[in-house]
Amino acid sequence: MKVSRTLLAGSLIGLLLALLILVTWALFWPASVCSDPTCSRKRFDLFVELDAFRGVESIPLEVDTESGPASAVSILRSGGIGLHVQTDDEHLPYSPVSGPLDRADLYQYALTWRNLAPPSRVDGQIYALVAPSIVSDRGEPLFGIMFDSAGREGIAIAPLQTVRTFERTEPDSIPVLQLRTFVHELLHALNRRHADAVQMPDGRLTLEAPTRCLMQRDGHDWRLSERPLLALSPGTIRFFQTAAPRDVLPGGTNTPFSGVDGSATECDDARSSRYEDHLSTRWALARRRLLALFGIASAHAQAPQDASDADPLVALRVQAQEAAYPLAYPIAIRVTAKNLSERPLPIKNRLTPAYGLVHIEHRVAGEKNWRPFRPLAWFETANDEDAMLAPGEQSEQTSSIYFGDDGWTFPEPGTYEIRARLTANEDRIEAVSNVVSIRVDAPESDAERAALELLLDDAGMLDARIGRWLIFGGRIGELETQPDIAAAIEQYSDTALGSALRLTLASQRLRPPIDPLTGERPLPDLSAVRALLDDMCTDSGLAALKHEMLMRFAHELPASLTRDLLSPQQAWDGLTRDGTPVPTYSDPTLTRLSLSFHFCPNDTTLAAELHRVARHLARTLARTKPERIMLVGHTDAIGTCRLNDELGLLRAEALQRIFVDAGIASERIQAVSLGERRPLRFSSSDEARALNRRVEILIARDTADELPSPDEVERVMPQCPSF
Repeated sequence: MKVSRTLLAGSLIGLLLALLILVTWALFWPASVCSDPTCSRKRFDLFVELDAFRGVESIPLEVDTESGPASAVSILRSGGIGLHVQTDDEHLPYSPVSGPLDRADLYQYALTWRNLAPPSRVDGQIYALVAPSIVSDRGEPLFGIMFDSAGREGIAIAPLQTVRTFERTEPDSIPVLQLRTFVHELLHALNRRHADAVQMPDGRLTLEAPTRCLMQRDGHDWRLSERPLLALSPGTIRFFQTAAPRDVLPGGTNTPFSGVDGSATECDDARSSRYEDHLSTRWALARRRLLALFGIASAHAQAPQDASDADPLVALRVQAQEAAYPLAYPIAIRVTAKNLSERPLPIKNRLTPAYGLVHIEHRVAGEKNWRPFRPLAWFETANDEDAMLAPGEQSEQTSSIYFGDDGWTFPEPGTYEIRARLTANEDRIEAVSNVVSIRVDAPESDAERAALELLLDDAGMLDARIGRWLIFGGRIGELETQPDIAAAIEQYSDTALGSALRLTLASQRLRPPIDPLTGERPLPDLSAVRALLDDMCTDSGLAALKHEMLMRFAHELPASLTRDLLSPQQAWDGLTRDGTPVPTYSDPTLTRLSLSFHFCPNDTTLAAELHRVARHLARTLARTKPERIMLVGHTDAIGTCRLNDELGLLRAEALQRIFVDAGIASERIQAVSLGERRPLRFSSSDEARALNRRVEILIARDTADELPSPDEVERVMPQCPSF
């Protein structure tokens, strides 16, 4: 009996010890997968050098909230990031007459003023600017920006934009919102995206969500739809606790920014991602561990919805040139999006990759995997008001894709493929565009080789520093060879590459680089801009970019610079006699006949031998009776843009008369001109020019099967006199 009592006492003591060990483990053992501040452990130390401009008060790094004090340090510490902010220069030079700062300006200041050495025991560093005002490439005001996404090492915020937005309706919330913007941009630098935001149990969004998700219209003003929550999402905490250092920390050799996975409905997405499993105390964490140990799992987190049967809400298309681009050519593509849903979507004029909604992907032809194109900056727009695309409405933008975070997109001659992808709703349904081939050729002539030579590095490869200088519009000053490159562009402007690169020089003359030592921006050289752009329409993409660049500053420019601009749609689709743009090669209901008619220099009538072929084709078309016939006139690059538009139209109208005489109803035929903007070859050789002087025929796709379809395009060439 005594032995039994001893065994029982020993068992009870053992059980109590086991329970004590179990509770101790539940309370204090570090979590292997932690998504809550109560279990996070410190993993990294981050150093931030903070500079502010003269006349701009620095942001508050600690504020009072309804739940107590909150600071940038405490917020990041809740995820396991130790933050060390050191304010350096608070009087960076800036003149208001220099205008708002864009990504090129911020990059200039970073090159000049970033000078603090981080403490020895720091894992990563970021340079942060508190700026008077920040704008996107389109001139939209921004709350903040990650202007150097190459290494995720440069951010800027505009606290005065927060003041301008909320001073009438939410003055007491301004300090909290300014701190929120600062931490939000820091999270981007730590590789967190808008898609990582969730709605917490109290209905508020976490810090990963952009500020515009917290805003609603109140008459002419903006008001907050909820009190800002200064908290990280559980997913961000888990990422900081478990991800590899190179995926979290900024640095040129670390993982690029993953923001390519943005969504066109990211605010709704965040609110549909509700998180109910927040742990307020260490005991709550211990309780969940013990329940899980005994097989009682938590079911609070919402499961994602199955969207497999849903349809995309957006129709997405891309367009590029058919001709092979010269190596190092500033390739720009057209992206169009049509809203197929029954509600507005915030994607109007946000179709370039810098907004993180539409993602361009590329690969070498024949490869299986797609690679994302990563822009050099990411824009945080202040609101969505002007970006709402109505149901049934279509928007388009032209986007430069030749250089990004990963360097030159098309670094050597060959055939590539591109497509666009857009996440269109809260169920993560993707709209994927058509696939377009991009061909890149090596230079053919001595002049073309000379134009390319200064864009190469010592190893004979395309120079990444020059690519960065070009994509920033020639407005960053770190390149020693700038004068030589500018001189070469001018010298070889008769080549396609040299002519296209004049857009960079025009951008530089129109908005000269700011001097980061004085804050002054030189006055624009409008006469130089006019001379550079007067005859620059080498291809549709550049003509569209020319329009976007000048229209951004239209209120500051003389009417003579903007009067005859082609709209992006006119640049890509061509012009009728009254100047109306009509979809041509972008129209999916049209297909091109494998027969083109070519012209001698400056001619607008078909040579006799071509006239006979044209009449025979016209009789064939008269029998098949296609609903639509589009005649598209083209020219070579000799002459001015305006004259070539007229010349291409006269050529299309010459073929139109032949078709009408053959009995085709005139209302079924449209004649348009693309001038020199859609060449078959970019070369300046006589052979290339002869190919480019042509009329091509597009007909309704449903009647194309009734016509003969040879394996190769038949180009009917005239015998031109030699001079």
